[in-house]
Amino acid sequence: MSLRATAYALMLGLLCTACGDAAGKRQAAHSDEAAGGAFRTIRIGEEFFDKGATDTIRFGRMHSGEIAQLQFRIANQSERPTAIRSYERNCGCTTLEYAQEPFAPGAARQVAISFDSRGTRGWQLKTVEIRLAGGTKPLKLFVEAEVE
Repeated sequence: MSLRATAYALMLGLLCTACGDAAGKRQAAHSDEAAGGAFRTIRIGEEFFDKGATDTIRFGRMHSGEIAQLQFRIANQSERPTAIRSYERNCGCTTLEYAQEPFAPGAARQVAISFDSRGTRGWQLKTVEIRLAGGTKPLKLFVEAEVE
């Protein structure tokens, strides 16, 4: 085999391996998100403290009576430290677990959100408002689930 053919075969093999790994990683990340294992990140910048922000947390399909939990991170991309002060919810079926310690600029705080589907059926849309220290408006989360 010539040097050129060997180099071509090696490059083709590396390309196929790299593409296979990328597809596998994408699939694994998707699977982890569905299982609640991947950390989604909600980024808050300087403008958040005056305007607030919104985002959606999707639980996907659930069976009635199931209690599901997803974890995500709030990343502080502002120039000031902040902390989660409190949260309000429009339904007792959602709960939030978080550390109350401040987090510095550039740091992130892990948060767990739970949805209790007992007594519900069909498409569910709930809201959770997270109040951060220094912010005038909340981080409003829309919590979505399809309960069978």
